[in-house]
Amino acid sequence: MLEYLEKYKSNIQWDKLIELKEERDSWWQRPSSEKFSAPIHKAPEVTVDHKDFSGAEIKVGKRESISEETYDQFLNSAKSLIPWKKGPFNLFDTTIDAEWRSDQKWDRLVPFLPELKNKTILDIGCNNGYFMFKMANHLPQLVLGIDPVLPFSAQFQFVQKYAKQDNLHHELFGVEHLELFNSVFDVIFSMGIIYHHRNPIAQLIDIREALVPGGVAIIETIGIPGEESMALFPEDRYARMGNTWFVPTLSCFINWLKKAKFIDIEIIADSDLTEDEQRLTDWCPPPFQSLNDSLDPKDISKTIEGHPAPRRFCLKAKKKG
Repeated sequence: MLEYLEKYKSNIQWDKLIELKEERDSWWQRPSSEKFSAPIHKAPEVTVDHKDFSGAEIKVGKRESISEETYDQFLNSAKSLIPWKKGPFNLFDTTIDAEWRSDQKWDRLVPFLPELKNKTILDIGCNNGYFMFKMANHLPQLVLGIDPVLPFSAQFQFVQKYAKQDNLHHELFGVEHLELFNSVFDVIFSMGIIYHHRNPIAQLIDIREALVPGGVAIIETIGIPGEESMALFPEDRYARMGNTWFVPTLSCFINWLKKAKFIDIEIIADSDLTEDEQRLTDWCPPPFQSLNDSLDPKDISKTIEGHPAPRRFCLKAKKKG
């Protein structure tokens, strides 16, 4: 069931993880889950020769290698999984232009990436696995992506049906389950997750504990401008998001990592979030909403609620060896 993790068994609360795996897998049996599982089952079986994860698009398959009927089946399944939030993917020469141009975020990371070859990696809140496929290009031993959202898992499984990367695994676990792992991962990515949870310091400590000694964490968050070490705590919504707790300044974010006993903290990014990176597309169309809907139309330096508009901060830090 979790055979790919058995070599790390001594550092995992194994019985609890198996119990969790069984419970989360049962989600697929709910009647409401049929709309997510059906597109995967209906997608045609195709042997793919062409794979390229090096560019902005995760490219898998060639249109010329499949029949018109097979292509139509594939396209119908892909469209049944709309909205696609992370991307872009290019499957059988069809670009799935997701809401997020996640390649832009990845490109900001590249100069700061630790060695990923033969490493054991965790991607927290991995969505549909776009970053996991980018990591796969670096030949890691294992990438475990966790995200307790069925539509995201379905999209990953849909892409994986053709990409067939044996070292990539997507589980319906949440960040709250990090406590089941102790000194397991060489590298942990947490991209845009921490502000969705009520205790950022506890989450950072759990990330640190899940790393091997000397392991590296790459953590990204939305933030607000300002020199002081402070965080916005919105009374209700922030940029239309109800699940936002603390939105820090950059210095506050750095201090969070220091409080969590990380060392060698580096700033990867401190940048504006723009419509070039997050916007509605044909693969994430209205009535879904995106960045433009969350900002004050008269003053884009503010959210629709009047808070400072979001910036993106990304830090790299180490666990003491």
